[in-house]
Amino acid sequence: MIARRDKSHVAGLEKQVSALTRELAQAERQVTQFAILVQSVKDFAIYMLDKAGHIASWNSGAERIKGYTRDEIIGQHFSRFYTDFDQKSELPTKALRQAAADGKFRAEGWRVRKDGSQFWASVVIYPVHDGSWTLIGFAKVTRDVTERHQAQTILQRERDNKLMNAQAIVAAIAHEIRQPLTRITAGGSAAERFLKMDPPEHFKAQAALEGIVSAGLRTSEIIDGFRALFAKDDQSQQLVDLNEIIRSVVESLSSDFNDHHVEPRTDLTAKLPHVYGNKGQLQEVISNLIFNAIDAMETTSDRSRVLLVRSELRDHKTVAVVVKDSGPGIDKEKLDGIFTAFVSTKRYGTGLGLAICRMIIEYHGGKLSASSDSKDGGASFEFVLPIGSIAKDTARRDESC
Repeated sequence: MIARRDKSHVAGLEKQVSALTRELAQAERQVTQFAILVQSVKDFAIYMLDKAGHIASWNSGAERIKGYTRDEIIGQHFSRFYTDFDQKSELPTKALRQAAADGKFRAEGWRVRKDGSQFWASVVIYPVHDGSWTLIGFAKVTRDVTERHQAQTILQRERDNKLMNAQAIVAAIAHEIRQPLTRITAGGSAAERFLKMDPPEHFKAQAALEGIVSAGLRTSEIIDGFRALFAKDDQSQQLVDLNEIIRSVVESLSSDFNDHHVEPRTDLTAKLPHVYGNKGQLQEVISNLIFNAIDAMETTSDRSRVLLVRSELRDHKTVAVVVKDSGPGIDKEKLDGIFTAFVSTKRYGTGLGLAICRMIIEYHGGKLSASSDSKDGGASFEFVLPIGSIAKDTARRDESC
């Protein structure tokens, strides 16, 4: 009886061993298949680390992305893939510590290939434990997402540019209407003062009120000009006489010339062809260029303060307007950037006037440029526009395309 029980017990153990052997063989096959699968993955760098961060295994994706062969990298510390900055900040050590504490570490950042080139990596690190839940190492998965990162960077830059443009537009409107609003306030105070006199000086009060009306109309023109500029339509465009605009602006700024001791001079080509555009916007450009010239000559004391505004016909195709001052000129290093929004050569300038001027001139199919005379001093701003008939024909062709 005892012998039979022993045989029966042995037979049972043999079945259990056989079953465990089959399960173990199946598990080994699954591990082998999984290892083959991991090894064949090309889009992900998958590798194992020991507890100290040394590389224990290396798949073909890691070889492709990182540039190292398996024989070159096994036993090396994984921190060699990090930039010098990340190594100095001990990011690799912190990543393993966080993975062990939280069960996962996820991050994105620049990593370094064997050849020294960098790529933007999406990284996940998992802790690996044995059966008794003792930490034995880490599994690290890295993916090259440089193209996605570049696309996101471009998108973010476009969003920032749109925000900057919106800020520039708002600031530009405030910048342009500040002067007529200041005149309205000053005119109102003057009219009130004249009317309180005994006896009241009605004629002076009347002149101040007329100045308020004129400044109010100018403010309306500025706002309408911006609306037309950003609406991108031709409803407010017409044939414009630039000579007439120049004369009007110079006349309206006579008090500013006197206050700053500036001598205005004009050299206008007779029978200048008309251009096609928005009168208010072009008037704004000429006003801005003249105001900038007046400001530029504020510190000029060794010679006369002379402002020259010239118009001329070029090649029977374009009309040019030049505004030249006798100020100190513009530093050559700053010359290229003066038309950029929020860049200014003035101590308290907003850097918006010239940016908006260039936008307006380009919207009219023209070009605005600047130069500085290193010998005689002074700066010169020039814009050219196609004559009216050419501009109109171009617009019609664009509409038909």
